[in-house]
Amino acid sequence: MRADGRPVSGIADLRDDGSTSCGCWIYAGCYADGVNQTRRRKPGAEQTWVAPEWGWAWPANRRLLYNRASADPQGSPWSQRKAYVWWDAEAGRWTGQDVPDFPATLAPGTEAEPGAQGVDAIGGGDPFIMQADGKGWLYAPTGLVDGPLPTHYEPHESPVATPLDGQQANPARVLYDRKENAYNPTAGEAGAEAYPYVMTTYRLTEHHTAGGMSRTLGHLAELQPEMFCEVGPELAAERGLEHGGWATIVSSRTAIEARVLVTDRVPVLRVGGRTLHQVGLPYHWGSKGLVTGDAANDLFGLALDPNVNIQEVKAATCDVLAGRRPHGEALRALVERHPSNYPAHRRGTVTT
Repeated sequence: MRADGRPVSGIADLRDDGSTSCGCWIYAGCYADGVNQTRRRKPGAEQTWVAPEWGWAWPANRRLLYNRASADPQGSPWSQRKAYVWWDAEAGRWTGQDVPDFPATLAPGTEAEPGAQGVDAIGGGDPFIMQADGKGWLYAPTGLVDGPLPTHYEPHESPVATPLDGQQANPARVLYDRKENAYNPTAGEAGAEAYPYVMTTYRLTEHHTAGGMSRTLGHLAELQPEMFCEVGPELAAERGLEHGGWATIVSSRTAIEARVLVTDRVPVLRVGGRTLHQVGLPYHWGSKGLVTGDAANDLFGLALDPNVNIQEVKAATCDVLAGRRPHGEALRALVERHPSNYPAHRRGTVTT
């Protein structure tokens, strides 16, 4: 917003002298020209295939970041069939199907001045403008706690040992060794066999983020009325799970219950000569709304990425038992005794 109340047209209008204000820079321009750009719904047949007038994409209504990379160093599309943005020499600016993610008048071949900073340090052939040198980095000399080269690590909780270099998990990860944040033993540790399956979370089309908004909307709640888990037929047979019935998923933190969806969309993995089953968990349920259910994220521990402190909720280990979970002290007892009572639970039935 400008000081006179007019909306800014984009990021380039923002100033640090008090003449503009912006709650979040990536949304600068979503009310350009006094129009709520996010509400636009122009039919696809009436615009280009990029559909720039269907809603609004941050930042700057740009649909592909780093789209300068769709053209070669001379500014010509790598592929005419896939031409996306390119340099228009006659007009002296970048143009194309999308909003160029690049200084619009910076010509190909332009060399950055030595000692320049910010956008001025970007040359005409350097498309990655969020990097200090405009290059795509494989080697990251600065900015990463666990750099400078990317490598593979297993999650903090994993049923398999990494064969790569002997370093099982990220050595720089952030852990919280607290009773209420107990971790499942990982591959090679005592008790790891108590949690033999991989659990992973994902979104559903019908619900939004954690579901707090969409669980209150009747049409969406009707389409996805209950928390469920997806398992393959082999895991269902191994654990005595029935399609449409109930399952209890257990970790060292807690146990949740979910309806069972048996589907071959969840494949059996073969890892290191062993069979590995997966459990899919949507993360849209909670205790409030028109439809309620146990929260998948309750199962996961806090093991954080060292750079941005995002917790691992895409992969961890669990066990799966047939039937509904207990409540109160019985739930805590189930969780606390689970590893030591593992052989009994291999029968796949919840006992309290």
